[in-house]
Amino acid sequence: MFPLLGAGGLFALALVVFVLLGKEFLPELDEGDLWLRVKFPVGISLEGAQPYVHRIREQLSSFPEVRVVVSQLGAPDDGTDPNGPDNCEFYIGLRARGEWRFHDKGQLIDAMAASLADLRGITTNFSQPIKDNVDEALAGVKGELAIKLYGPDVFVLEAKAREIASVLAAVRGVADLDYDHLVGQPQLQIVIDRKATARHGINVQDVQDAIEAATKGRNVTEIFEGERRFGVVVKLAHDGDPLSSLKALTVSAPSGERIPLTQLAEVIKTEGLAQILREGNLRRVGIKWNIRDRDMGSLVAEAMAKVNAAVKLPEGYQMVWSGRFEDQQRALARLYVIVPLVIFIIFILLFGTFQSVGDALLIMLNLPFAIIGGTLALFLWRSNFNISAAVGYIAVFGVSVLNGVVLVSSIRQARTEEGLSIHDAVIRACEIRFRPIVVSAIVAVIGFLPAALSQGIGAEIQRPLARVVIGGLISSTALTLLVLPALYALRTHRGRVSDAPVTS
Repeated sequence: MFPLLGAGGLFALALVVFVLLGKEFLPELDEGDLWLRVKFPVGISLEGAQPYVHRIREQLSSFPEVRVVVSQLGAPDDGTDPNGPDNCEFYIGLRARGEWRFHDKGQLIDAMAASLADLRGITTNFSQPIKDNVDEALAGVKGELAIKLYGPDVFVLEAKAREIASVLAAVRGVADLDYDHLVGQPQLQIVIDRKATARHGINVQDVQDAIEAATKGRNVTEIFEGERRFGVVVKLAHDGDPLSSLKALTVSAPSGERIPLTQLAEVIKTEGLAQILREGNLRRVGIKWNIRDRDMGSLVAEAMAKVNAAVKLPEGYQMVWSGRFEDQQRALARLYVIVPLVIFIIFILLFGTFQSVGDALLIMLNLPFAIIGGTLALFLWRSNFNISAAVGYIAVFGVSVLNGVVLVSSIRQARTEEGLSIHDAVIRACEIRFRPIVVSAIVAVIGFLPAALSQGIGAEIQRPLARVVIGGLISSTALTLLVLPALYALRTHRGRVSDAPVTS
């Protein structure tokens, strides 16, 4: 009974540890380089942002780990992304890891973010070249995780996005937090006073024509050169501040006098819409952030609880959690169907092989044996449970079931062909199959060790799978040889099967 009680205690411990494990979709693949996106205040011009871009580039180049820095301000030359002058992207090429002062990339990113902290009014988003494109393709938002708000009023969406961002800022692990700034474009509104224009006998159209000529220029005629046609634009020349020149503009009245624009219209400085984003024919604002020094599962759970408690949406508005969390939920939903189906198929195959429900269920107990080692391996290696680890569990399930089939077949063969009692048949089968089972497990563990310990580029995906397989093989092999024979003998005795030798 001691092996049975020990296996039961280990399985209970594994279940508790599994609940404590961090959850994520896939481990972040290290591409070797960095991709930085900087957002300037809405309404900044290309000329106004250029000095800051040069300063950021020099600041990043001062790190010994950086090999090259390339920046792109505004929209790309091919016009694929509708970015404004407030958006700047930096490709940061890094040197080999052996030349770094920092232990990992997270420390380097924190140091770079701290060096840019003195630039007020900007937000930064550190990512990787391929990862940045993948995140945008998955959710339409340039971040690992995102909340999408849908509703009719842009100003309400902006206010709620700001409210949600303030709540998320207090959640541990949230980094590069930002949202789509729909409002904030500086505007100069000129509201014509129709009573004042009527008092002077001036048409509203005349005032609008004068404003057009003073600002963007007014098309008055066209010039033809062969088949080509060019517009001729008349624009009022001005020196100094454009706003002062606009206020000094005068409009001719029918009486011949010149009336200042300030007497015919009100010039107002205000903030307007910078952009309007739509998705599914609904207006949308996105709140995005990245994860740092925490697993995605616990972070999203805490963020959901705090946001739902603090933010109340008006009627007609909807909140959707998106990004990698959405992909994780879809993948887990598929696993909830695939894993039970695989287990059921294994049971049917075992029942067809042994023609015994008891033997089939007995071999199926090797699955919890594999879960024990795989879960403890993830915990001891401080790895999170993800899709890669789930694939490792499925792989080690097959090896565990195979070991159980080999051992149970040997026990049955010893009873039928050699005519041994249950006790002797169990001992005989363990003696025969001990070496093959242990050697196959050792070979597999040694083969997966390089993948489990690798630290090179691309090793993040294979490490969880290899660690689960190693831990699962160790536990399933040991418990198969210790617990499975005891369970077989116990089941046979309780089934009141004779312990006398069986002859074929």
